[in-house]
Parts: sequence; structure tokens; C-alpha cells
Amino acid sequence: MNIKLYSIAAIFFATTHSLFAQQEQDSTYRNIEVVKITKVLPKSQNKQNLETKQSDLLNHDAGKFLNSIPEINGIKKAGNYATDPVLRGFKYEQLNIVIDGAAHDVNACPSRMDPAVSQVNMNMVQEAEIYKGPYHFRYGNSFGGTINFVTLAPEFTEKLKLGGRISSGYESNGNVFRNELFSQLSHQKIVWNLFGSYQKGDRYKDGNGDEVRSAFLRYNMGTKGNFKWNDQNVTTLQINTNQGRDVEFAALNMDLIYDKTWMFQLKHLAEFNQKYLKHLDFNSYYSFVDHSMGTPDRKMVSDVQSTTYGARLESKFAFGKNTFYTGLDYKHEGAENIRMIMPAMMPMRDGTSWQDSSIEQIGWFNEYQMNFKNSKLVASLRLDYNKGDAKALSNLFKTLYGDGKAENLNHSLSLGYNKNLCNHNQLGIWLGRAQRSGSLTERYINRFAVGIDAYELVGNPDLKPETNNQIDLIFTHKKDNIFFQADVFYSYLENYISGVIVPIKPYSMTAPGTRQIQNIEKAFKTGVETRFNWQFSPKFRTELAAAYTYAEDIDTNNPLPEIAPLDFRWNVLADFSPVSLGLHYRYSAKQSRINPTFGEFTTPEFSVFDFTSKYNVFKNATLSFDVLNIFDRAYAEHLNRTLSTNKKQRILAVGRSFNIGFSYNF
Repeated sequence: MNIKLYSIAAIFFATTHSLFAQQEQDSTYRNIEVVKITKVLPKSQNKQNLETKQSDLLNHDAGKFLNSIPEINGIKKAGNYATDPVLRGFKYEQLNIVIDGAAHDVNACPSRMDPAVSQVNMNMVQEAEIYKGPYHFRYGNSFGGTINFVTLAPEFTEKLKLGGRISSGYESNGNVFRNELFSQLSHQKIVWNLFGSYQKGDRYKDGNGDEVRSAFLRYNMGTKGNFKWNDQNVTTLQINTNQGRDVEFAALNMDLIYDKTWMFQLKHLAEFNQKYLKHLDFNSYYSFVDHSMGTPDRKMVSDVQSTTYGARLESKFAFGKNTFYTGLDYKHEGAENIRMIMPAMMPMRDGTSWQDSSIEQIGWFNEYQMNFKNSKLVASLRLDYNKGDAKALSNLFKTLYGDGKAENLNHSLSLGYNKNLCNHNQLGIWLGRAQRSGSLTERYINRFAVGIDAYELVGNPDLKPETNNQIDLIFTHKKDNIFFQADVFYSYLENYISGVIVPIKPYSMTAPGTRQIQNIEKAFKTGVETRFNWQFSPKFRTELAAAYTYAEDIDTNNPLPEIAPLDFRWNVLADFSPVSLGLHYRYSAKQSRINPTFGEFTTPEFSVFDFTSKYNVFKNATLSFDVLNIFDRAYAEHLNRTLSTNKKQRILAVGRSFNIGFSYNF
């Protein structure tokens, strides 16, 4: 591992040295606001930009933030912690989750108490770039989509300047306290940030008045330094730690005792004004997760660790109106079990759950953008060499798979074309084919229940890479104060990775059986998403959005599991400066297309109303007051997991809650 880290550092310093030898040119860095109002901005045909608002900066759950649009749902195992995003039915490693285009971490917990989004520091996030479909490969393998969390960019100033933000909030249901702090010291050469947050909550009550195990404690702190060597070159170093303590997971037999995560990111951006070469962007990262989970009585405790590190080097070229990106990236993911405490009467395990497994991947990516008078063509290509291994294979895995090693060479390519039909209408068509190798869980998990039901999973290093062949047809209309977009997609999946019940005796006496991860030959997903925004007066606007996905195993005609139903959102917003008001309505249809072999059962429809308000108390100071779930409805999302004490009841959402927040920018 040390050799690889030294190699990454060597690449960085060699790149930096060569860049400083180039002729200095002027470079302008985009200034940003510290706080922005939430909007979904259509910046390209297959991309949405979801910007943060005050309550998002205070929230520790990035998955909940993403769920503010209907295309993204979330798997919940805890009432107030670590919502795992699902985009169009694609989940887990089918989605590429990155921070600033590269930084990444892999879950240490086999049950995903700590998915990648749980390590995102929301008070440093400016926006989330959401790329839907297998079309954008610059930030990694994008099988079902890419979500890139963009943190605050540096703002260099002529004079020494100190600024920042402090925010606090309280939620009545669950007695949740939230606090966050962001500070920035800037000058001509340096921008230095210190940031941190602290959130703590008790158990909340659902719409039936029943208590849901959902207590949590989460805090983070970190620093980010940006050094401007000259007008061309900027180096950025970010160090932060995310800490979780005593988190209750209502859907699991174990709770989180502690989660100690450290993340490091070192970047260098060099911009040029040469004829062709426009920038070189180097990005490296390292993350370490130390995770402990146990039963409420602590008679059973499991300590696990995961390590993720990698680097990315991208170059940008311009040829007239055309742009070409090309580069290389490397990623290492590894997980291992450190300690296991269990009652004496339990049988001895055959190996550990992670088996000290790891995956390494080297990728080469390319994207060419051709601009014409009234249209644009985008062509992308990515090649990945993926290698998996486990140092402590169980006897079962040795019997089934031999040495357990895995190697794949995957290719991904896409073609997108946008055409302006007239001054106000645009039509886009995107075609993509992406391949993805099995994850650590899919390849090496050893007799551990991580799915919807209590079946133990046995991984499979011999998995074939799954392939997504997808098409998106997108129509956009924009005129004056009206915006409308409709997106219809179809995804044909080959060698889809899923679990199949097999006659292998489970380790736990409470498990009904064992599932082996296998390839399903053929499956498909199709759906539609629409969005309508209308500023119908200077003070009023309305926003409507809906999303629906239909998915099926072609061979058996059974629905694919964990597919959310039709989701509809309607917002009416008013701005009476210094006061702004909002009424938010959400409708989720009944989901009767289920796969009972995975322990699914139908979910009834529900409707929820929320009220939000904001008041600018004085310059740079904002007070917010929200009433969530106004009518105290008892409802559950289809993707919410069932209670560990009642497998016929999903985790119900928070009942009525009165929330207040205050933010001051200085």
C-alpha cells in the first residue's frame, strides 16, 4: 500500500514541477456564494444540478438531500442516518458517488450502515451534479449514473478577508439539535477554510405516535487550504474527519457503536492559454473507515475497517469550438474484519464476512464535445481493468471458486446529440453502453445478511461484468418564465447481478436460507421523468416534478426488487422580501409490483404536505421556520427496510415536526 501511495505522491510532484515550467497566463477563478437557494438547474441534457439551501447545510444525511427530487429515492435502515440513494432503481455500486470528481470511500460495514454518501460533509457542499444514465465517464465508471458532490470553490481576494457562516437548528420531533460552522480566510495567494458540524437526536415518533429507534450522534471537523502559486496553478489540500456514535438502526439486529472516518484529498489544477491544451487537473484521495457495530446489549460486537485511495489525472484540449477531455484514474478498495465478540453458544464461523478482500481498478477515459450552429454532439469512451482478490478465503469459497481471484476488462461508450428545434425547444438523444464488475460485497461477502430479507449472502468472484445498454430521449422547452422537460429512458441489462436462493446451509440459525450472488441473463428498466417550473408572477412560482420506473427480469417476468413507485412533487413558492414562504406537496403511489422471493411486500400510497418559511432578520442573518408532515401522516417509503422486531412493518417516517433554524454569514 505504501508503494502505491508513494507513487501517487510522485505523480503529483512531478506534474506540479512540469507545470511551473510553463509560461504564466491569466486564470480567473469563479466566485461563489456561501449559501444558495435549492433549485434544479438544467445545464445539460442528461445532467441536473441540485443546489443546497440552509437546512441542507445543517443536515448530516446527504442521501436525504438527494431525495428532494423524485428521480432519487433512498434505502433507509435507520430513521435519521445514512440514507442510501437509489436512482431509477440503480443502487449501491451501480451508482458512482464521488466528491469533487474523485474522492471516494467504500463502506466498512457489510450491512451498509456507512454508505459512501454518509461521509459527505453537507456544510461544505455547494451542489450535487447528477448525471443520469451510462453516459458520463470522466469521474469513474458510470453504470446507472454518477452523483458528484461539488464543494465550495476558492475565492481569492486582493486584501486579507475573513468570512464565514454559523448556523443552528432544532427539530421538535426527535429532539434534534443541529449546528454547523464554516470560516474562510482569503488573500491573493491563500484561501483557508475551517469547518465543522455537530448533530444529535433522540428517537422520533411516527404518524401513529409510536416511537422509532432512531437516536444518533454525528459530528465532523476539517480544514481545506487552497494555495495559488501563480495565475495558472492552484493546489488544494483537504483533511476532514467524520465521527458517528451510538446510532440506532431500527431495521438491523446491530446498532452503530462508533464510526471513525478520515478523508484526505490533494488536488492541483493548472490552466493554460495555449492553442490546444487548456488545463491539467490532478486529483488524489485517501479515506480510512474504522467501524464498530454491536447488539444493544453488546453481547455481540464486530469491528471492521475499509480503506480507499486513488488518483486521477485529466487533460483538457480545445479545437476551435470543440473540446476534448482525456485522462487516467486509479482506485483501490479494501475491507477487512478486525475483531469479533460473540456469545459462546454460537457456532464458529468459516472465515470472516469480508475475507480481507480488495479491488483495484485502472481506467482510461475520453470525452469529445463537438459544437455546431444549432446542435451539439458528445462522444465518450472508457476502458477499465478491474482486479479482485481476497487474502483470507473461507473453506466454502475455496470449494466454490478456488483461489477467488477475479479479472475483468470492461469497456463503456456513449453518444449524445442535442438539437435546437427552434428558439425555445430542444431535443436530445443519448445512447450508452457501460460494463461494471462486481463490488466487494457482490464478489466476497461471506454468509452475511445484507439484503432486503434475512437470507445470508455468499459472494461470487466468478461473476461476469453486468452490462447496461440504455437510451434517453429528452425534450426541453424554455420560454420566458416557463421551463418544461420530459425524459423517457429504456435500459436493457445483460448479466444483471442479483441473489439466487441456493442449498447452502446458513451460518445463523435465524436465517431462512442462503442466497448466492449470480448473474441474471436479461432484465430491463424503463421509465419517464418530467419537470415543469413556472414563474407566473414576480412574487410567485410553482414547480412540479414526477418520476416513474418499471423494471423486470425478462426470463422469469418477475419484477426486479427495490423499485420505487410513481413519485410526484408540487411546490408553490412566494417571495415577499424579506419573507419567503413555501407549500410542498408529495404524492407516492401504491407499489404493487413486488418480488416476494426477496421478502418484498406492497406499499400503500401516501400524501404529505410541508410548509417552509424564511425571514431575513437583518443583513446576512436568516431565520427559518418549517412544519413538516403537517397532517401527521403515518407512512413508509417503499425502499424503507422492515423493523428488526417486526418483519411485516417498514420503518415509518417522522410524524409532524416543527423545525426552526438560524444562519448568519459574516
